[in-house]
Amino acid sequence: MLSSATRRKGQVAIEVLFMTAIILTGIVILVPSYLDENRSSTLITYVKSSASSACSYLNSGVTADSQPYSILNPVIEKSNYTSRNFMVSSISSSESGDTITINIQVRYSGKVDLDNDNIAKAIQDFLVRDLLDHTNARMEGKTIYYGGKKVLINVNVVGA
Repeated sequence: MLSSATRRKGQVAIEVLFMTAIILTGIVILVPSYLDENRSSTLITYVKSSASSACSYLNSGVTADSQPYSILNPVIEKSNYTSRNFMVSSISSSESGDTITINIQVRYSGKVDLDNDNIAKAIQDFLVRDLLDHTNARMEGKTIYYGGKKVLINVNVVGA
């Protein structure tokens, strides 16, 4: 016959195993959704920072041959190497299924001899190149993927 001390140890061992199973089940359920949300937030934060870097470069009025900044050189050249006070005025994102859409609006003052669509395209190309060069994003065809999700980056440029 088992002593009551042995039975208590067995009971405690079973209770510990049961609590461990509950904790591990919670981790398995919660962690993937947390990581997925964290991945999206990281992407949006990176794109916002990259857009701010693009604006700072455009405001410098000086061109450089290094990638991805050289993508923005035509905008600086068309603004006669003068600062136009480019700034990110808004950023928003939405997620639908396996697609993350990031919308960025950039404002500037003064006149640039390029239409706003060409400036937006240059900034968008800069953002894509920077994202591919400095994160684990990848491009398949003309589509960007980050963390298994398709990424769409839309840039709108508005002159003041």
